[in-house]
Amino acid sequence: MIYWDNNATTPLAEEVLEAMLPYLKGAFFNPSASYTAAKQVRAALDTAREQVAALVGAHADEIIFTSGGTESTVTALSQFEHTLTLATEHPATLRTVRGEACPVLSNGQVDLLLWKGMLPEHDGASFAWANHETGVIQPVRSLCAAAADAGARVHVDMVQAAGKLPIALHDYAIDFASLSAHKLHGPKGVGALYVRRGTPFTPRVTGGAQEDYRRAGTENVAGIIGFGKAAELALAAANQYAALAPLRTRFLDAIRAEGIEVVENGGTAPRLPHVLNMRIPGCSAESLSLLLEPMGLLCSTGSACTSAEPEPSHVLKAMGLGDKQIRESLRFSLSRFSTADEVDAAAAIVVKVVRKVQSVQSAVTGPVMVYR
Repeated sequence: MIYWDNNATTPLAEEVLEAMLPYLKGAFFNPSASYTAAKQVRAALDTAREQVAALVGAHADEIIFTSGGTESTVTALSQFEHTLTLATEHPATLRTVRGEACPVLSNGQVDLLLWKGMLPEHDGASFAWANHETGVIQPVRSLCAAAADAGARVHVDMVQAAGKLPIALHDYAIDFASLSAHKLHGPKGVGALYVRRGTPFTPRVTGGAQEDYRRAGTENVAGIIGFGKAAELALAAANQYAALAPLRTRFLDAIRAEGIEVVENGGTAPRLPHVLNMRIPGCSAESLSLLLEPMGLLCSTGSACTSAEPEPSHVLKAMGLGDKQIRESLRFSLSRFSTADEVDAAAAIVVKVVRKVQSVQSAVTGPVMVYR
């Protein structure tokens, strides 16, 4: 099986599992307890905090562990009264934010002039460093600078970008940032919120003294340890993601070499090197994906958080694509473990499936639909 839906979630790295196991079995102690064994668990949590901070160029005391990227984002947005965001944001932002959504250009990047014009009257700004469906990277420095000029604090959704791009948060005017472990070969159910030193912060989960009174509740010890290890591995393997852009090109070239038309959504914008959102005109993404799976290739027809909904992708719609074009769009997201041989095999599968679909449809019958 070729798994190319890593933007939805990544397989747990073996080293991460090994790091977690002792804290699921022998070292099960509550890190808030006062005895020596518990203090050792607390020390392991401190190490994990340092590892996550190092991944994004932050201080350890600026990292708050949460249940995942969604909680981190919702917590950050609760710090603002009126927030400007982008029309292509993750549902965790769009369904939480109190404020307006700025349109984007056809390549998926922000319309900077509109962004600057809409910032007044907003005390917060929130956007994703890289989009979850297209991988399109926003001009982060320009967005942050405009927000600072308008007196707005900034939250950045780094769930897809962290571990894939070299990032030092202290180089930007960023107040809050969301992270998630399971997007970089860590466990599900754990994330982090970066809160820049000196930034006013009101916790949403209150109770005990955990996370320095910033997020109460007994810590997900094994999950946090796994997150730390995953962050350490991602930092060490950062250069492997840059090498995925040529593999993406190789995949596209192999399909096009067979005479199949492929259109890249957001292809003219800077993108994460491992993400490809593409469409094959005349072939529905649903039909292709249902045939790709039994042939051994897993991909996505949209965000994992919205794939169960019948509505077309709001991301691609905001980029100006029509419903037909959106329903033709597939997302392939590789991982740092992807290889050239895997790419060649995946391209061959796609070619075979596309030809099969095209062979049974015509201008009279219209696009073929495949049902389970």
